[in-house]
Amino acid sequence: MRIQYLNGGLANQVFQYIFARYAELSNPGAEPWLLDDSFFYVNNVHNGYELEKVFGIKANLLSKNFDEEVWAEFIKNKKNGISVPQSFKNLGFNIFMIAEFDNYESHNPFDGTIYHVPGNTFIPDITRAECEIAYYHGYWLDDQWFNTYRDALLPEFTFPDIEDPLNTMYAYQILTTDSVAVHVRRGDYVTIGWASQNSYYVDAARQILNVHPDAVFFIFSDDIEWCKNNRSELGFDLPKEVVYVEGNGGAQSYRDLQLMSLCKGMILSKSAFCYLALLLSPTNEYYVKDNSPR
Repeated sequence: MRIQYLNGGLANQVFQYIFARYAELSNPGAEPWLLDDSFFYVNNVHNGYELEKVFGIKANLLSKNFDEEVWAEFIKNKKNGISVPQSFKNLGFNIFMIAEFDNYESHNPFDGTIYHVPGNTFIPDITRAECEIAYYHGYWLDDQWFNTYRDALLPEFTFPDIEDPLNTMYAYQILTTDSVAVHVRRGDYVTIGWASQNSYYVDAARQILNVHPDAVFFIFSDDIEWCKNNRSELGFDLPKEVVYVEGNGGAQSYRDLQLMSLCKGMILSKSAFCYLALLLSPTNEYYVKDNSPR
């Protein structure tokens, strides 16, 4: 049995799903992978489980592979600090964990064997680990997990049609201009020190405008008012035209992802959200990425 942990917002869920799909496509004939969705039974963060709501993906969720009473016991344990992999171990299963980051200690505390692998690195061999149960805790943001099977995976990520007037207008503007999506992640990234520096956006804007002087910048952010108030410091006064994309908060946040994926160019923050937009883009021709350490 192979189980991938599922958690976080939409982008994290997609990358974790891509990792499991890569493993299935690379090992035809092997048993299907399971996605441990227990996180969403005990945490009320972001917009909950979104793979099906946004993309219509019918993932092979761990919760659907147990009777309700059995799964309820797993969730009871998790609420009491006993993770799903630990529950399997306590039941006598031969299980080990492959962990990409140390946050398994809070998300999935486990006293069994743990193999640590470098974060955000493409290591195909780990998908073929031999054990009764191999449990994977990671985010797997390296683009090779997706690009190796891009033609097979891309059709799985089809956004719902845009029908509301505001996003219809944004989409038309994006498709009819030399559009550049600029993603500014604030919120928790400011608190933990992961937010991109203002100077990065200024340098990126100049870099793109040197080649695409007529580019229209479309600003996407979880704090759009901050972006407006700091437009000069961010270089948003350099393009001839700037559009601040608004109105897609909460459960509609995926619309920003959809609109970004339609842009011809992109200035990325350090967020998985915009990185996913880049991977899913059928039109993206150029981008600038913040390579400074988190």
